[in-house]
Amino acid sequence: MDAVLYKAKVKAGKEAIAREWIDFLTANKEQGETTLKNEREHLEVYFMSKEAGISYIYMFVLADNLKYANQVAAKSENPLDKKHFKYMAKCIDGESAVQIAPELILGDLPVFNKK
Repeated sequence: MDAVLYKAKVKAGKEAIAREWIDFLTANKEQGETTLKNEREHLEVYFMSKEAGISYIYMFVLADNLKYANQVAAKSENPLDKKHFKYMAKCIDGESAVQIAPELILGDLPVFNKK
């Protein structure tokens, strides 16, 4: 099981688009959860934060295999995925994005492997 936390700056002046993106994902939650199953992801959790006047999006991902999940998402023809990536391109500063690996994972992880 892979877990990662992504952190990326929201481009200056694009905070409303970032909010619209999160609202779009929220409005399409059921379809998004189906997409996650195709990617063998168990969780995507989004956070918005303002730190020292700069807006950030954090995304926590729990997947069977993060490399596989990213490959499937990148090749997806699903309209939801396409719009998701379009929003990201509009409002996320890709050069600022970092992956933060966990130092420790505690929890009832087998619950995510139940079929």
